[in-house]
Amino acid sequence: MQFDYTQKHYDIVGISVCTSSSARGYELAAFLKSKGSYIIIGGHHATLMPEEASRHADSVFTGPAELTLPEFFKDYIKGKTKRLYAADAVRADLAPVPRRDLMPRKGYLKQPTIIAGYGCANSCKYCVIHSFWGGSANRPVGAVVDEIKSIGAKEYLFLDPSPLSDAAYAKELFEALIPLNISWAGLATLDVAEDGELLALMAKSGCAGTLLGYETFNQADIDSADKHKNKTGDYARTADRLHSRGIAILGAFMLGFDGDTVESVRALPDLIAQIKVDVPRFAILTPYPATPLFERLDSEGRILHKDWSRYDGAHCVFRPGNMTASELEAEFLRAWRKTYSCGKIFNRALHTPRRKAAALITNIGFRVYSRRLERLLVEG
Repeated sequence: MQFDYTQKHYDIVGISVCTSSSARGYELAAFLKSKGSYIIIGGHHATLMPEEASRHADSVFTGPAELTLPEFFKDYIKGKTKRLYAADAVRADLAPVPRRDLMPRKGYLKQPTIIAGYGCANSCKYCVIHSFWGGSANRPVGAVVDEIKSIGAKEYLFLDPSPLSDAAYAKELFEALIPLNISWAGLATLDVAEDGELLALMAKSGCAGTLLGYETFNQADIDSADKHKNKTGDYARTADRLHSRGIAILGAFMLGFDGDTVESVRALPDLIAQIKVDVPRFAILTPYPATPLFERLDSEGRILHKDWSRYDGAHCVFRPGNMTASELEAEFLRAWRKTYSCGKIFNRALHTPRRKAAALITNIGFRVYSRRLERLLVEG
């Protein structure tokens, strides 16, 4: 269904906002409210900043909505809605299966997305996942398998934030996926290679690639962020073990930790090449509101502004420890540019464990993305 902003009337409009999209979400909320719609707002930013969101909505939803959204609809029918619908934790057993038959075929990846587990057992100081989901919760393995069978595709993307948080569940899930003969990609934590049985099952279940949050090569910064599963000395060994199982790595790195300097950031592309990450990705460390990172930087007077639209991982919104904000943004773009030089792209594609053509295409896609990102940021 094509959303019509001008001609149609909608009784209820639901808007989900992350921090960087909140200003646009509030703008749409004001417009649609003027048309007579009842506005509900949820998502990560509304969970972090419910009082702010309430100034733009008739009802605000915090946390996951498996229980609160049905409650709201009952209240709406009765004419007795509440201003706030709060959920502290997810009920994975109540997670609805998406009505994919209602989705248009165009405009989406060909790989369907699946969620087996919600939340994350970690509580990294910069991350919003834990504050939103309130811990980890897993769907019954049988329900996940049934959903995959009902779709009938051969390739999938698992969106679980931390599927290895519960090793016993992960092993049960991977064993159940093996007979399905599918291929999938998802996320993992850096300790993925420490459990040989788990890694073997992960590969046998069809895992072709995983996103790993390396973040930084500075162990002191890792420790201060409470990302305890990361041991910088093990980065290369972890990559070797995944590659030996035919699993490619999309490595995520953040720039702007207190230990970062211009020199250390400039060294990143070569360090990444040494540990053999197949597809690197960069973001500027972002102190999302109400996270421990934000509270610390705010107490130190280092938050530069609260223009949420710039809290997007591509702008520096705080004062870094060893450079200016503008210097960090410049080094961010330099890291993208150097990492996605033609030479480094072809070298990564040559050494990726399998699907070399796909790795090459993905790297070229990120090169195009990085060049567009640079133009957008330079143009303001």
